[in-house]
Parts: sequence; C-alpha cells; structure tokens
Amino acid sequence: MSDSHIAVSSWDDIDAAPEASSRVKQRVATIFTEQSWDHVVWLPSWLLEDSDKDIETVDASDHLAVGDVEDYSDKAWKFEQPHRNGLGGYLPKSSVVVFERVRGVEEIATPQTGLAAFARGDDA
Repeated sequence: MSDSHIAVSSWDDIDAAPEASSRVKQRVATIFTEQSWDHVVWLPSWLLEDSDKDIETVDASDHLAVGDVEDYSDKAWKFEQPHRNGLGGYLPKSSVVVFERVRGVEEIATPQTGLAAFARGDDA
C-alpha cells in the first residue's frame, strides 16, 4: 500500500482501495459505522515495529489504527492518538493509507458476504 488518501462517503470509496484486502476494507467500514473516529490508517508491520513510533492498532486488526491525521508535508502525515495522550508520530505518505470519513457520513453500508466466500478465504 502506498501514498493513498481516501475520502470515504460510501462503501465504494473504501472498496476502490486496491491495496487493501476485503477484511481490512470491512474493518474500516465497521470502525466508521460504530465509532466516532474520522481517520483510520493502514500501517505496514515495519512501521508499527519502529521504536520511534508508539502507535496502538484497533481490536481485530494488526495494521489499522485510529486517531487524528494532519497533512504535515509533501512526504509525511502527522498522526496522533488523542485517546492515548497524543501518542503517534510522523508517517511516510509512501507507506500508509489514510481513510478519512467525509463530514456528515455516519454509517457505511457494506455488501453482504456469503458463508461460502468466507469459507474459501475470499476476505483474506
């Protein structure tokens, strides 16, 4: 995943992120529907393991984090987690995907996935 900022007003916006798996997309939609966060960020493992960063991922996802995102420079996002006293850090735009809820959107309707697709692992 790289250099992506996705303004989300519907499932189609999330689904258009070619880098994200079906499972990640579903989790992003769930976060926007069930929680008040306006930003969900996908981070690669190497960035989460960086000792200079202190980023907490959300339940049921090893790569998604919620918090406040600010366009810091051409190459970096400023990411803070207010629920953790502002912990976070600067994230390289070339390595993360920022999903940003469009103002006024409260729920993201997702398509139903059948049990057969789940059993095949289509959502991996």
